[in-house]
Amino acid sequence: MTEARRTSTPLTILVGLLAALLVVLEPAAAAQAQTLGGAPRTHRVRHFQNGGFQHLRWSAVDGATSYQIFVKSAAYDQPLPEQWTLLKSVHGTRTTIYVRRGQTRQFGVRAVGSPAGSAYEVTGVSSFGTISRPPRVRGLRGVRRWQVVRNDRLYRGLAMQTRTPGASLRLRRAKGTSAVRFVAETGRQMGTVDVYVGRALLRSIDLGHRRHRYRTQFRVPVRPSRNGTVRVTTTSNRLVRISALGQTRRSTRATSEPAAPAAYPAATSFTFTGSGWGHGVGLSQYGAQAMAASGAGTTEILQHYYTGTQVASRGWNPLLDVNVGYHRASTTARLLGLGSGASLEVCAMSRGSCVRRAVVQDPTADQSTAGRVTLFRHNGRVRARVRDENGVVNRVTGARIRLRWSGTSYLQGSGAASVLRLGDGHEYRHGELLVFPYGTGRINDVVREHLENYLLGVAEMPSSWEPAALQAQAIIARTYALKDGGALREGCHCNLRNSVIDQNYTGWAKESEGSGGYYGQRWVSAVRGTAGQVVTYDGQLASTYYFSSSGGHTLNSQDVWSATVPYLQSVNDPWSLSSNNPNASWTATLSQARVRRVFGFPVHALRVTASYDGGAMESVTAISEDGQAYTITHKADQMRALFGLKSDWVDSISESY
Repeated sequence: MTEARRTSTPLTILVGLLAALLVVLEPAAAAQAQTLGGAPRTHRVRHFQNGGFQHLRWSAVDGATSYQIFVKSAAYDQPLPEQWTLLKSVHGTRTTIYVRRGQTRQFGVRAVGSPAGSAYEVTGVSSFGTISRPPRVRGLRGVRRWQVVRNDRLYRGLAMQTRTPGASLRLRRAKGTSAVRFVAETGRQMGTVDVYVGRALLRSIDLGHRRHRYRTQFRVPVRPSRNGTVRVTTTSNRLVRISALGQTRRSTRATSEPAAPAAYPAATSFTFTGSGWGHGVGLSQYGAQAMAASGAGTTEILQHYYTGTQVASRGWNPLLDVNVGYHRASTTARLLGLGSGASLEVCAMSRGSCVRRAVVQDPTADQSTAGRVTLFRHNGRVRARVRDENGVVNRVTGARIRLRWSGTSYLQGSGAASVLRLGDGHEYRHGELLVFPYGTGRINDVVREHLENYLLGVAEMPSSWEPAALQAQAIIARTYALKDGGALREGCHCNLRNSVIDQNYTGWAKESEGSGGYYGQRWVSAVRGTAGQVVTYDGQLASTYYFSSSGGHTLNSQDVWSATVPYLQSVNDPWSLSSNNPNASWTATLSQARVRRVFGFPVHALRVTASYDGGAMESVTAISEDGQAYTITHKADQMRALFGLKSDWVDSISESY
């Protein structure tokens, strides 16, 4: 009896467990279908939004395997569409979305359960409400009697101000508006404005009702029947300063339910929309130009982008070796006289002395060149094959070759001013050319000249730009050359390279730019007008990194590279987004193959899921074909390189299928 109980007990228990499991599993599936009913409860979002990113949160739904985020999008002055558009799918109960300037978006979420037969189980859509970012005040209509000013306390740091009675700011198409909103400065010295929708006066607002100066947001309700243009009009000659103007729109309901979730097919391509160009640390060049155009001075520009720095004068004008030909097999050079009687001296050097020389003369003063010098390696040394103006060939060989041309400080009194033209088309007016051996069969070409002459050929900013911007560029180029060009680099036998590795150096082409050198002289004036001036921090030379333009804010040095530099921290940069910047907005389309190389699998969708201070990408999440999410996180400059983008400021990513 005892033995029988012992042998039958495991089998009895196993059968009982399987039966219990089946009983439990069947109601569980039914319970899941029943619990996946009500839509998630959403946390409301702000309507009148300053920043572009917004976090959405919602409550979990029993039985949900994922959640779909839907969107309705329109320009700020357009009504929202009736239909929802699927934006993305997520597995958690929160996500980050983005709203561009001048855009209104309404977001909704619904829960998705397991397939029931051939269809998925879904809930209804729960709306978060609308999120709007008013357009820049500069982009409003009717601004002729207004002036753009900077005010960090107001909306996005810029505002329009006027003292003219009857001056109006307008937004078109106010249909569907439930309230007019604007941000203005209040204080005892401020004036009065009237708020209209169409011709109907809604309310008069006294901006001088406060004793002290404040940033205040005003909301004026609008009755549902009102249509027309939103307009804010001044009524006195007292100061009025407004930094944003917009309207709150009523939410719309979907006319039909969104489609049930499909599978997750791999996209054929991905379109990135962003702004700016460059690494984002330090001075924004387009920002500096826009600041200068608005009246900012050179020091003000520099101290804005390099926080806590000073502009100081130093009497330094050291010699710099600038690499203009890197690891070449050979180099050619010709003489171009700027006046009749120019000359070129080619020397074979040994232990610092010229042991053998050949000379080329240019008796003319036209655009034709004289002679030809070919430089290459020969038996471990450097050889110059010199054909003079008469066709006579001389050969000089030395440990290195030196070329000097008349009109420079190195060859004074030997002829008229001239330039040296290399085979790549670059010309050099100042200094001397030194050709060094590299490795077993290569040569390096180096122009040796004084710092202030080197700066005349730095081509990092258009010479037609504002004088204050050009002077700021000259000062940071000088500071960069002094700080980063101190040590001699073995690979190029130089202090600086002539490319964006250091600074783009084009020599005489920059100095002589334009008809009769008109534009070049603007740059020359900026360099000579700031001679000796540098940027310092705590008495030491600052690292004056710079780039083309940002996406509205510069970036922290530690978010782009590694080191935290106190004067290279994120600052507001609305000037980069001026209409004069061709990269204020850009798009880039990446193929599925390109994105697959980043993640290692076919990608259904991409989203920016985390950002650094200043708005640069920190994390990007990819959705795979099976609906799984994979996230990569890197420094901003590495993220830019991974996707091959102009900048790391990405507003949105859309997919094509």
